[in-house]
Amino acid sequence: MRKLSLLLGTLGGAMAGYVFSNTKLREELTKAKDAEAAGKILAKHLQKDGRQVGKEIQEFVKSDAVQDNMQKAKTYVNTNAKKLQKDLKDMMKKGVKKAKKTVKKSVLPSASKPKA
Repeated sequence: MRKLSLLLGTLGGAMAGYVFSNTKLREELTKAKDAEAAGKILAKHLQKDGRQVGKEIQEFVKSDAVQDNMQKAKTYVNTNAKKLQKDLKDMMKKGVKKAKKTVKKSVLPSASKPKA
């Protein structure tokens, strides 16, 4: 989940940077009548500048800082997954023991009853 939020944050930051750095786009967006018109204006500019924005996003994602954080996230997930797996095995063992006790209790009294 962290990877998704990192990706969305990266895209949001890239879009904000793009809008802030493009004066012509900002001027056109302020004149937009509604959200649909703003979307069309943004789409027109992105169509033209999309490659540049994509390249900048790729460079950011490949940067050492992002890759370091991705490695930390992978380590965190692996550590917690192993812990979760161990906890689940322990719970299963407890459940099996309790089930065996319950079966023994229910079988033994009926087996020891005299036949009528």
